Amino acid sequence: MRFLLLILLVTVFFGCIRKNRIPKEVLPQNEMRKVMWDMMRADAYVSEFIMKDSTRNQKTESAILYEKIFAIHFTTQETFKKSLAFYQSRPDLFKVISDSLRSDEKKVQEYQNYIKKPQVDTTFRKMKLNKLDKIQQ
Repeated sequence: MRFLLLILLVTVFFGCIRKNRIPKEVLPQNEMRKVMWDMMRADAYVSEFIMKDSTRNQKTESAILYEKIFAIHFTTQETFKKSLAFYQSRPDLFKVISDSLRSDEKKVQEYQNYIKKPQVDTTFRKMKLNKLDKIQQ
């Protein structure tokens, strides 16, 4: 009876440990996030810049950029698809990736909003104020 209980405890213990492990053929979470981020940026580039040229095909252009992204990250399309399927089957792990992608997107938007703030020309403003002072006097 004790032997059976010991086997049951060991099985449960190792079953819980393996549940959080990521298989070797699947990209780690951080690498998957980087690949997905680059793919999202490539999609935005294609839709905003390349598609202004009506002679180009969106799917073809996206596929070309995706292959370059896979080469940059030393992975393949098959590995990416396996990894995506694995993470989609594990919502707890995929949530971490999607949350970090949202965080990265917010950081980029905040930076772009910071850069796009109109710069006030203080010389022009001083000239206007001087004119207003002269008019009021």
